[in-house]
Order: sequence, then structure tokens, then C-alpha cells
Amino acid sequence: MKKHIVFILLALCPILAMAADLTPQLKDGADARCLPGLADEEFTEENYAGAYTLGPGKCVFIEDARKRSGHLVLHADCLGLHRPLYRFNKFIYVYGESPDSSTPILGTVTFMSDGSQINQLILQHDSSQAYFPMRR
Repeated sequence: MKKHIVFILLALCPILAMAADLTPQLKDGADARCLPGLADEEFTEENYAGAYTLGPGKCVFIEDARKRSGHLVLHADCLGLHRPLYRFNKFIYVYGESPDSSTPILGTVTFMSDGSQINQLILQHDSSQAYFPMRR
């Protein structure tokens, strides 16, 4: 008897979901990097700004300079970098060899979240090494 009830409930779940229009919308591609990325969390560029650390004395700072220049600005003193970031997609930004252009691409910055806040970034510079600074 229990098997029949479970079967009926499992058969009715998709029908009830369609009737109530409760079909979950999952993200895909770069938006779905990990399980918390599947949630429908929305971040804006102001959530990316702040200080990140690579360890003692190694700081990476993302400045929100959108009012002045229209861009977020990467300050990675440990690498000698000060570059405007150009948006590639929702979580990935690129920077170029010169501050005036995003091409040719010299590096990428990928912002990562725990589902509720941006807590880490991946900084890949010149395709040679990746850094993983954590938000302070």
C-alpha cells in the first residue's frame, strides 16, 4: 500500500508544479559554478568592491570607480597591477595589457560567492599563475 501512495505522489508532483507554475529556474554556464551558484542570488558590481587578502601583507583591492571611469578597478600591489576591469559576463571581468583597453587580455578576475555574499575571487594573471584572495 505504501508503495502505491509513494508512486502516486511522485507521479502527481510534476503535474502540481506545472499547475502552480512552481517550476524551478536553474542557472547554467558561468552562473552555475558550484551548488550555491544554482540559487537565484543576484549580485551587483558594488558587491564586488572591497579588500581581499592573499596572506600577510598581500592585499588585493577592488575599487568601485564607476562614477569616475565607469569601471571597477583592480589594485594588486603584490603584482604591481592597477587596471580597470571590463565586464565579460556576470561574474568574470578581464583587464588588458594597457589601462586604456581590455584587449589584448592580460588577465581575468572571477568573483565567487557562498550563495549570500561575494567571499573570494580568482585572479589569473598572464595565463601563468592563478591567485585566490579571500575577502577580509
